Amino acid sequence: MFAYTIREAAFLTSFKEKFSQYINKSYKYTMQFLASPIVSDYHDNERLILISINKSVYQNLYSFMHLNESNMQYAAFACLENALYAMRLYNALSLNPDYMHTYITSPDFSLEDAEREQDEKQHEYSDKTEHFSVKEFYHALHQFNTFVLKSPAISSQLCNKNLYLGLACGQELSDELQNEVRKNMTGAYLSLSKHTKLFFNGGIDEDMENLEDEIYEMFTEYVKRFS
Repeated sequence: MFAYTIREAAFLTSFKEKFSQYINKSYKYTMQFLASPIVSDYHDNERLILISINKSVYQNLYSFMHLNESNMQYAAFACLENALYAMRLYNALSLNPDYMHTYITSPDFSLEDAEREQDEKQHEYSDKTEHFSVKEFYHALHQFNTFVLKSPAISSQLCNKNLYLGLACGQELSDELQNEVRKNMTGAYLSLSKHTKLFFNGGIDEDMENLEDEIYEMFTEYVKRFS
C-alpha cells in the first residue's frame, strides 16, 4: 500500500484515505441524483450522456487512486487527466442546453470553444476571480504527462539516482514523485469538490455534507502546513 515518507507523511496519508471516502460517497450521490426523475430539465438522451460522462469521472478517479497504490504513477496521472476532462465536459453540457444540443448533433463540437464562451459570459456579469481552475489544472497535468515539462516528469522518476526499470516506479518513490502525487491528490480533491457542487444537496444527504466538512477542514490544515 502506498504511503508517504516525505514531510507530514501521517497527515498526507490520512488526507488520501479521507479523499478515497469522498470519492465513494460523491459517486453514489451524483449517480442517484442523475437517475432521479426530480432532474426534469433533461431529456432522456441528455440524461444518458450526463450519466455516462459522470461515470467516466469516477471510474478514472478510482483508477487514479488504485494505480497510485500500485506505484504506477504515470498511469495514475493519465487517469486523473481523463477524469478532469470529463469534469470539464460535464460542466459545459449540464449548464448550457445549447452546448448539449451541439454536442449531440455536431461532430465539430469543441470543449475549448464552449469554455471560452462560458468564461466570456461570466466576465460580463461578475468580477469574481476563479481561484482554482479545473481547466488550468488539466493543462498543467497534461504537460507533465506528455513530457512537455521534461525536467519534473523525468527527474521525479529517479530514486537515489537510480531509475526503476519495471513497469511500476519501484518499492520506493522519490521525494519529487511523492510531491507530484501530493499535489495531484489535492488538485483532484479541489476538482471533485467543484464537480460535486454542480449537484444540489441542500440538506438532502447529511452524511455527504458532514464528509465534505471533514475533508475541507483537512484541506485547510493542509494549506497551513505546506504554505
